[in-house]
Amino acid sequence: MSKRNLALVLSVILVVMLAMWLWLSIRSSSRVQRTPIMTQSSIAQPTSPQADITPETTTGRQLPGGPPEPSDPRWKKRETKRRIDPQYEWKMPINFFGRVVDENEQPVPGARIELSWTDFSPAGSSQTQAVTDAQGSFSLVNKTGRHLEVRVSKDGYYTPKRQQISFDYAGFWEANYHEPNPNNPVIFRLRKMNQGEALRSGEFRPTIPADGTPVRFDLLNGGKVSSDGQLELAAVTNTDKYPPRIFNWQASILVPGGGLVEYNDEFPFEAPEGGYQPSVEFDMPTNALNWRPLVEKSYFIEFGSPPRYGRIQIQLNGASQRASISYWVNPSGSRNLEASSTEHASSR
Repeated sequence: MSKRNLALVLSVILVVMLAMWLWLSIRSSSRVQRTPIMTQSSIAQPTSPQADITPETTTGRQLPGGPPEPSDPRWKKRETKRRIDPQYEWKMPINFFGRVVDENEQPVPGARIELSWTDFSPAGSSQTQAVTDAQGSFSLVNKTGRHLEVRVSKDGYYTPKRQQISFDYAGFWEANYHEPNPNNPVIFRLRKMNQGEALRSGEFRPTIPADGTPVRFDLLNGGKVSSDGQLELAAVTNTDKYPPRIFNWQASILVPGGGLVEYNDEFPFEAPEGGYQPSVEFDMPTNALNWRPLVEKSYFIEFGSPPRYGRIQIQLNGASQRASISYWVNPSGSRNLEASSTEHASSR
């Protein structure tokens, strides 16, 4: 081998050895960096309970009736329980604590409580009854099932329809999911019946001209058409036998010499002293953002001189010439609209 070739071979060997030395150095350095450094704070420190909580259990909680929250750990627990026992949701412990009060938040003792819950009994449900104590309280304990219904009543009281009576014990995602708390009982309200009066009341379904011609109705005489009537209706409605999905229509309600006040009370037993407006109008062009084919409204009314009072519930249908009117009028001039008969006192 010539001196020139020998020098070339030695140069190549030197380059290879240098490359291997650099690679070994870099690898050794990376190992040192990955080795945890033991500090005083990391030696012999007890594990905090928080350290075992995964982010999944701290990011959210499923609200009853709310949008899905998959990070709630109860979803995983539910699936585990369902795999073990597909019927576990109908074996939940049922405990319930309630309290009955009147419209003035005073306890109602002696109220009748009817309780019914779904279970695995032969009938598929079980029932029991209870009576409220001096504080208006009652309870149901040590039962099993999934769904509970509670109904409250007492002679001499109205039972509101707008209160929760249905409670679910398994579906934590359901709007009526219930977690019992003896220190925070569910409140039920009853409204005491007062002295009612002899009201003129009834219901009628008149035909309204489609061309806007006004028609008056006598609420003191069974809702008959009369030029002296206390209620006037007018409408421009659709006359097609098969109306289009959206069409133009309009209507108005007028109390001649008086006025109307809209209400949404479940027990509208006292007409207001003031605030009445002579008429209300409904305009439903096809481009209206709140377009609808019919309107349903409830109003207190004041009419006559001296003034008398009443209330109406009215439905106007823009797809036909029909209207539906229920009315309660006190001919005595009193603002008391609670009827002496509970049949007519209902707000329907």
